[in-house]
Amino acid sequence: MFLRGAGGAVLALPLLPSLLSPLEAKAQAAQRPKCFVHFRTPHGAIFGASMWPTDAALTQSLFYADHDVRRGDLVATPDASGDAAISRVLTAKPSVLTPTLVSKMNILRGLDFPLYMGHNFGAPLGYYDFDKQRPGSPRATIDQVMAYSSAFYPSVASVRKRSVAIAGSGTSTGSWGYSTPGVRASGVATSSIGGTESSLALFDTLLAGTSSPGTTRPSVVDKVLESYRRLRNGNGRLSAEDKRRLDQHIDAVAELQRRLETTSAGCQVPPRPTTDNLSLRNSGAFAGDPAMNVEYFRLINEVLAVAMNCGVCRVATLSIDENNQNLTFTPRAPQGEDWHNNVVHPSTVPGANQDLVVQFNQVFFSQVFLDLVSRFERFSNGVGGTLLDDALIAWGQENGNTPHFSFSVPVVTAGSAGGALKTGSYCDYRNITRKVSGDSSTGSEGSFLWAGLLYNQWLGTALQAMGIPKSEWSETDHPGYGWKASYQSTYEYLFTNKGFSSAQAYPASMWQKTGELLPFLAP
Repeated sequence: MFLRGAGGAVLALPLLPSLLSPLEAKAQAAQRPKCFVHFRTPHGAIFGASMWPTDAALTQSLFYADHDVRRGDLVATPDASGDAAISRVLTAKPSVLTPTLVSKMNILRGLDFPLYMGHNFGAPLGYYDFDKQRPGSPRATIDQVMAYSSAFYPSVASVRKRSVAIAGSGTSTGSWGYSTPGVRASGVATSSIGGTESSLALFDTLLAGTSSPGTTRPSVVDKVLESYRRLRNGNGRLSAEDKRRLDQHIDAVAELQRRLETTSAGCQVPPRPTTDNLSLRNSGAFAGDPAMNVEYFRLINEVLAVAMNCGVCRVATLSIDENNQNLTFTPRAPQGEDWHNNVVHPSTVPGANQDLVVQFNQVFFSQVFLDLVSRFERFSNGVGGTLLDDALIAWGQENGNTPHFSFSVPVVTAGSAGGALKTGSYCDYRNITRKVSGDSSTGSEGSFLWAGLLYNQWLGTALQAMGIPKSEWSETDHPGYGWKASYQSTYEYLFTNKGFSSAQAYPASMWQKTGELLPFLAP
């Protein structure tokens, strides 16, 4: 109690089940809070052979909706450089992409936006903004459905902010809420929710305490450390697991503390970090420096992980845009629209441009996405698992394996959402009897396009995993989430060139499955 009072949000103790009454412990075990984090990266355009494991990894099949879907155990094997590799993009150091972490991930292939999308910001979260325009039938994004559900937040007494959105200055956050927050009947707002780009601003929003002008105090970490030690070492009821959780939390605070000054003005929380990620981005060396690009997001991840472990916020979205944020995770600077026009579009054939697209996404995966995942994995949840076990961290992309096209939009996840999802799978939902047509814009990769299951079903799967009742989100014309869109007639040739229609590729039987968990993910 002393630590909670003196330390404020950043030192708020994680739940310690061994100090609860039996009744409290039973209730907490049944209702552990969950976290949802979503990363969105631009363009897609990664060759299927670079994004996915080989077909040989698919060892099981199941007839579902109108075609066979397949899965296999997710495995990372050493590549030529000794890294752990699921695929060319999904590669990281073996100390990071460990077998345990791989067993807590899912790789989902064959999820399609049900219309030609072109450019978009919000589609990976359910706002189907064709060419970044308002959808014909807009929906709030799933993060906002979660953030305002009483099932997700039974109480907001200790919550600083229901959700946070991180995006570059002048860029849509890709997150849309209702005109009246949380009220579905009010309709979807006409602009995306406001975001932040600064790691310092994020710290101030989620972790900073209330200041009293004119007072200087020593660091709260130092001030309460002795009391922490008395609790850690002197309480006979504290279990070994809870002691481990306390140690992990103090270690995480110490990691933040290393970036902090030694005094604060009237605050009973540590002072603000001395480095803001915007100072990196605004430096002349940022563009074309992958290490600085990564650090920009690590400073955000550092705050998010501690904040979510404390429970002051449990929903976050990060929208990445190489133009506005001036980064590519490669030595090639973005130079405004040059990256889109002169790297991504020509990347539809093998060569240097596709290699740059692969590098962009491989560095993001290994050093940004897995950085946050690993931070969650280092926190105990107090009942023998980790914060990651009670979370769902997802990576979605703007498009599939060719620019502007909506087939096989990749989804990479980590965490089981408190056991709501089965993990450790590579799932391939493509209908390999429904190969679709490319065109002159899709290059050689246009020969590798198949229709699959509806992305709407993934949106509903994520909502169910977070415990949101279907009554809060299911549709009147299908049981899943999101607009029941159809392919524009202008792009119907993608199907008819192969002898069938888009309605046959996405039949009524498939739409009726959208309220179910995706195949192979049910525990």
